[in-house]
Amino acid sequence: MADTDKTDKDKKDKKDKKVTAKKTVEAGSRGKAAASRTKNVAPNEAGKPTVTSKPKPAKRAVARPVTRAVALRPQQKAEAPKREDRERVEPKPLPTAPSGHAAVIASDGSASGSVELPQALGAAKQRTGVLFQAFQAARANARLGTASTKNRARVAGGGAKPWRQKGTGRARQGSTRAPHWRHGGVVFGPNGRTYWQRIPERMRKAAFGEAFAARAAEGRVMVFDEIGGLSDRPRSAEVYDWLARIGDTGKTLIVGAELNEGHGRAIANLAGVELRSVGSLRLVDVLGAETVLVARPALDLLAARADVGAVHKGVSA
Repeated sequence: MADTDKTDKDKKDKKDKKVTAKKTVEAGSRGKAAASRTKNVAPNEAGKPTVTSKPKPAKRAVARPVTRAVALRPQQKAEAPKREDRERVEPKPLPTAPSGHAAVIASDGSASGSVELPQALGAAKQRTGVLFQAFQAARANARLGTASTKNRARVAGGGAKPWRQKGTGRARQGSTRAPHWRHGGVVFGPNGRTYWQRIPERMRKAAFGEAFAARAAEGRVMVFDEIGGLSDRPRSAEVYDWLARIGDTGKTLIVGAELNEGHGRAIANLAGVELRSVGSLRLVDVLGAETVLVARPALDLLAARADVGAVHKGVSA
């Protein structure tokens, strides 16, 4: 009996020791947690602890490419070479000449007398109707009749009958490319057209002479020997200066005996200035220009284009 009591007492002591040890461990863990919480606690004025916010995590540094631009110091900046501005020429009134004559332009752009124009260019007969017909024909001949549509024969597909002729209760159909079908052909659409009009040679020559004589009567026809101030490789600025020294030419047409490649490149960059040879000159060019500058060797060739009497002699220009 005594042994049994002693055993129960030992078991009870062991159990009490385990409970005590467990409570000690729990108290220690709670103490550590409280200590960790009090690391971010700061006392206020009353002495009571206040919880502060946790510090934000630091931003990660991202590697970026080196694109730093090094600015030169004021004393290190390279001085750009000063561009010599060319002298600007103020436009002036055009030189005048007597009736039937054209002012002669020197190489420096100044007027140096006048020259008599050929009879076919300076004193052409007034043929307004002929000029109008030639102008209309020239504009019509420049049109391209390229508008085209496909009729039912040109549209792809539609070779088989959609359904049999009888017995379906529907209207008879022969092809799915008929005009009343979707994706069908076009009825009476344009399929190429020519706008060309024939003008007799006498009418063409008379109209050209009339247009040229109209510009000469206004004092807008001038003759030059050469375009002055041009270098070995002509530049647009040089031609511009030469035209400015002549005067306020406006929309200018320069006519030479033959086309010059260097002059063509320089004039191509100028707005309102066209270069033509005697062979490529058209009636529309003369009517659309405000001032016509003709090279002296080209006068006789232009007169041949406007000579109506040469047609009877069997000579064509």
